Amino acid sequence: MLKLRVMAILAALAVLLTALPVAAESAPVSFVMAGYDGRDTQRDWANNAFFTEMTNRTGVSFTFQQAPTAEAWRQAKADMAKPNAQLPDVLFKAALSRGEEQALYDAGALLDLRPLLEENAPHLWQILAGRPDILEQISLPGGQIVSLPYLTSAGTQNCMWINQKWLTQLKLDMPTDLASLENVMRAFKTRDPNMNGGNDEIPLSFLGIYDLNFLSHAFGFIMNDYHIYAEDGAARFAPLTDEYLSMIRWLRDMYREGLLDRNGFYTSDQFRAITSSDSAQTYGIFLNAALTNLVPADWLKDYQLLMPLTCDGKQRYRSLFGGVTTGTFAITTACGQPERLLGWVDTLYTLDGAVLASLGRENVDYVVDGDGTWRLTESFSAGNVYAANALINSGTAIPGISSDEFQLKYSDSNIVRVVQDTLRMNTYCELPFPVTSLTEEQAAYIGPLQNKIGLETDLQASRWILGEDELTDESVDSFRDRLTQLGVEDFMAFWQERLDEWKGA
Repeated sequence: MLKLRVMAILAALAVLLTALPVAAESAPVSFVMAGYDGRDTQRDWANNAFFTEMTNRTGVSFTFQQAPTAEAWRQAKADMAKPNAQLPDVLFKAALSRGEEQALYDAGALLDLRPLLEENAPHLWQILAGRPDILEQISLPGGQIVSLPYLTSAGTQNCMWINQKWLTQLKLDMPTDLASLENVMRAFKTRDPNMNGGNDEIPLSFLGIYDLNFLSHAFGFIMNDYHIYAEDGAARFAPLTDEYLSMIRWLRDMYREGLLDRNGFYTSDQFRAITSSDSAQTYGIFLNAALTNLVPADWLKDYQLLMPLTCDGKQRYRSLFGGVTTGTFAITTACGQPERLLGWVDTLYTLDGAVLASLGRENVDYVVDGDGTWRLTESFSAGNVYAANALINSGTAIPGISSDEFQLKYSDSNIVRVVQDTLRMNTYCELPFPVTSLTEEQAAYIGPLQNKIGLETDLQASRWILGEDELTDESVDSFRDRLTQLGVEDFMAFWQERLDEWKGA
């Protein structure tokens, strides 16, 4: 009996001794946090319930240095790289470019978090250990990790949303390639699918040449915002290819035929959005990143995400963000307890943390019903006030993961279908060109070239599509001569060097 009592006492002591460090580690502690949220979020971090709940969960609280404008935040980051700068402890919603990361690290302002992640941010480290591509993407050229990312498997993509109600009405199949898309667009234009007796249907709605460039996948290539892509180890400039001209020629023909929105080069989402479900449906296909911004909630059931069109037997699509947003969170060299901050942010790399950031608190902002589905409470009806006071994930990107798994349990089946379609779409998405880290000098060099060449390319494409300039061999040669004069050869030589560095050549 005595032996058993002694063993019980020793066991109790062992529990107590192992608990002591945990208790000390979870003692309340406060840090200085700096960062930026756009004015449109109407968010005051000091009065945001997300931070209050995170303090309750982790014992970590903050005093805030919230920049009022994007320009103020850019200046604040630049000032941190100066000698003897007064640094906050942590940068949140930091919007750090790779150049800013490198400059701040070289200036001794940011910590290399890589040696600390495995022990202090185990949820994030588990993700990175299984995804070496993400680990590489968030690392500086020297291997340091000075900022943490936002990760999503259902990243927002700029896609085509097609009117399934019209397809059903006209007994049409979902388009699978360019030819079937043409047939559907013509049917939308000529067969009165909204049954109002008029000719008001708009087969394909878009905003400028930027949206139309996403159709390149149907012509066998995808390109980034600067019209470049990597193929067989080489950096390619799409406007110099026959495939690009084929796309422009097709768009010109569709515009002439009235199958593209006549206002597509002159309108905005504000003017093409439909706010009343009593309105006649006039749009067959939207090119847009978020259908919910364009149609009433009652119409979500009528539209479906169109998967990538097949070209040469392949389905692929340009990824808008690649599922990884870098530069969201960093710890400065002024911080005395980086381990506590890593423990705090690691919460956001769990599903519970992601739900808190994107939806708020259970039984306050949302409730889970007996069947396992969830719904928002009346607080959601407050709109921007709810997002400003309860959430943190709108505006500038936060660190953490998306709450996709939880979103699939939403009580509204139409929203669930949109999430499911988005997840499926992301399986086809890829980056046209690797994400590369530029030094300040490299960014200063390539920026003006990109702006000049990109502007000339988009303007000429628009002229051809609108018929303001005939698409002839002579006009193509003239366009390419102007690109040469603007420095396209130096532009592409630069990106070939970056691609070679990325490959480790």
